[in-house]
Amino acid sequence: MLAKKTDWNRLTLPPDIARKFAQVDYFDVREAKGVLLLTPVRERAQAEKKLRGELQQLGISEDDIRAAAAALTQAAAK
Repeated sequence: MLAKKTDWNRLTLPPDIARKFAQVDYFDVREAKGVLLLTPVRERAQAEKKLRGELQQLGISEDDIRAAAAALTQAAAK
């Protein structure tokens, strides 16, 4: 199958391929020896979404995590 790169550097996936990845919004893009490799990142995105939900249920905010990381960094420096 062919995919087309537009003047705006957008890649259009063939419909048959796009349907197989309907739940995927992002792809990791790499080039190896002249071959373009697209890897769906749904597993990572889904894991992050699940973790954020669990943290929210526990009442843990991003600021809490930053504060804990800072405290650990300071403790390790001593």
